[in-house]
Amino acid sequence: MPRFSTQPHVLVHSPRLTPRLEAALQWTWDAVLGLEWRHEPDLEAFVQSDAVWKLQYGGESRAEGVHWIEPEGLLDEVHLRQEPPASGQAGQDWLALIFWMGSRMEEWRVDAPRDVHGRFDPSASHPMQNGWLSVPICEQWAFELGALVLGEVWPEHRDRLTAEYAVEPTLDVDSAYAFQGKGLWRTGGAWSRDVMRGNWSVAGRRWRVCQGGAPDPYNTYAQANQWHHELGLKPKWFFLLARFGPHDKGLPATSQKLRRLMQNLESTLPGSVQWHPGYASAVDEGALEREFQSFSEIMGRAPVASRQHYLRMEPGTTRRNLLKLGVLEDHTEGHAVCTGFRGGFTRPRQWYDLEAESLTPLMLHPFAAMDATLNRYLKVHPSEVAEHVAKLAAGVRPLGGTVRLLWHNESLAPEGEWEGWGGVYPNVLQAVS
Repeated sequence: MPRFSTQPHVLVHSPRLTPRLEAALQWTWDAVLGLEWRHEPDLEAFVQSDAVWKLQYGGESRAEGVHWIEPEGLLDEVHLRQEPPASGQAGQDWLALIFWMGSRMEEWRVDAPRDVHGRFDPSASHPMQNGWLSVPICEQWAFELGALVLGEVWPEHRDRLTAEYAVEPTLDVDSAYAFQGKGLWRTGGAWSRDVMRGNWSVAGRRWRVCQGGAPDPYNTYAQANQWHHELGLKPKWFFLLARFGPHDKGLPATSQKLRRLMQNLESTLPGSVQWHPGYASAVDEGALEREFQSFSEIMGRAPVASRQHYLRMEPGTTRRNLLKLGVLEDHTEGHAVCTGFRGGFTRPRQWYDLEAESLTPLMLHPFAAMDATLNRYLKVHPSEVAEHVAKLAAGVRPLGGTVRLLWHNESLAPEGEWEGWGGVYPNVLQAVS
């Protein structure tokens, strides 16, 4: 919702309001700057209007005393461009830049580079090469345009926007427990493998945990929520309910222990428990629907928000399938191999379907940093993680955006690949809050 609804709206003139232009205006004025806007196709009516703030986007004649943008052409097209509009000069078409980056147009191309999981590889992308990923670049561009259009009242609005800076922790629960709740066959098989491989300490620990004689190492929920409570943060927990497979190692949806955990977390903070669709669901609509039903049955309500497992997303198809199910928020936007701002935003924005060429009701909620990225891909030492994430937050504070973190319950247990990470998460929360 607009944050300055009591203020005059921004009147925008262009000969026609294309879906792409509408998206760019919506993301700029509503999502980032919190201002209502209205399109006026008639130049004479635009000139004669008593609107305080005006923006002219193209047209045969140029109105006097109004900020004018010469359209670069992207917002009138219906095809995909690999190259972004030329950027960085005064008078630049900020709206075209914002749309190109925010729509993730380069990821939709059939020849876009992808990794073994089918995810877009940003290594050679223009945002990576231009340094755009380290800051919410679209929000920076929106601020540039806001300053040009709002003039002398801009500093007041900028200060109000800056005051909105926030932190939102989100945690993916790929495996709710390391040993507990996995059933007789999985537990027995795992224990047998431990013995056959001579992993006596693991076998003994598995036995003690399953018998209630020792705590499960992944049971980090109470500790995490204590840290959240101390800083006044409201987390979201995304639970995996996929069938067991090579990339889905969580508890079955029928697990009573898993159900109690989800329901207990929800009772502590209503709305905090959401959905983590499994690996196959990115391309398998049947799997997506099955997991959706499992979540709804467990929680007694449908999920409002979701995030894809492995951040695996088929451009267009996956999000359309989520919309069919009534999901309102997608929290998948972020890269696995690097931290930063994949779409140039921290604020939620409506997803634009580049095949249908239209805005949709699905809201994208970007995240800035993931624990697995920092550990597995970037190899950041545990003692340096908080500083790394704090630098990202420093780029968000002047824009008043939201720093979303993606952590996992198992990374809070300082063992295995997460050895030395025991104090990382609270340090990160302190550093960005």
